[in-house]
Amino acid sequence: MNKLLLISITILLSITVANAKTTVCFKKDWSSPSTIETAPLDGGACQSKYSLEQMKKMGWSILDIKIDSEQNNLSYQYLLTNDRRIESNQVQQVQIQENTNTQRQLSFKPIGVKVDGVEDNKTTINVGNLIIGQSGVVIHIYDNDKRLIVANAEVIESNESTSVIKFSKFNDLVQNAIPTSNRNVEKNDILVLNYLYTASLLIAPDLDTFQTIRENFKYNNFLHSDIFATKLKQDNMPYLTKKYIQKYAISQNLGTIFIVANQNIYVLDTKTLKVLTSYKISYNAKKTEMPFYTRVTDIETSNLDLEIFSDRENLTYDQYYKKILGLK
Repeated sequence: MNKLLLISITILLSITVANAKTTVCFKKDWSSPSTIETAPLDGGACQSKYSLEQMKKMGWSILDIKIDSEQNNLSYQYLLTNDRRIESNQVQQVQIQENTNTQRQLSFKPIGVKVDGVEDNKTTINVGNLIIGQSGVVIHIYDNDKRLIVANAEVIESNESTSVIKFSKFNDLVQNAIPTSNRNVEKNDILVLNYLYTASLLIAPDLDTFQTIRENFKYNNFLHSDIFATKLKQDNMPYLTKKYIQKYAISQNLGTIFIVANQNIYVLDTKTLKVLTSYKISYNAKKTEMPFYTRVTDIETSNLDLEIFSDRENLTYDQYYKKILGLK
């Protein structure tokens, strides 16, 4: 979408939507995509002091986004409206229901438990009905108020009353300039399961499905697809792999990954890449876009040796993500 078209849409909406306003806000030469929603935007009603997050709280919603990249910097242009009728008309009235035949339904709320003991790098907690593959972190508290993450944690067994947790090295925040701790998990450390589970990456086939999921999972903060797509464009990565998705989600401190495929929403744990649960959803498979719903165009072909297969260009959206998820 060029600038002229964006201005034309703004004028058209101003004429057709009574008592509603539209505004165009922008941010030029921004090098940190993960912080764009909290950075003050220039122009329009943003006035160089309101961020996208603040504008949403004040009743504005996104109609369109234009993102340009140049020399590893990004320029964002947002078309916003304060007309609630437009936002509500975009959201499908679809009932999303969890697919589960057991009592182990997924909760996105963090669970805090004190570690009573460690044996063979594992511990057993008195919390049952967890899902294999749920993850978390172990926090050591010292000097009464200082906290240090000392390990990752993963549920490997669970019954009605207890669960077995396995620990592994915490290396999410690798920074060569910062020293790392050699501390291991000890008794009385705090285990936090479902760590950052409400911070999520969402891969959806089209705009309607994207907005339907955001509407149904109101407590999840979904990173916008266009922000993820700009990273793909910078890396010349037109075809996603599971490892690439995981690496990106970890770098953005996202605890869960939502992938829509085969008329289902699959929720994966970012660190374990295990499918924790799924939800039924209806969408028009003929409207799907590759590699996922995005308004960022011209992602160049990469020569990287990808883990999918040579004829991936001819796959439909559903076939592609079924392959990534290992579904038949």
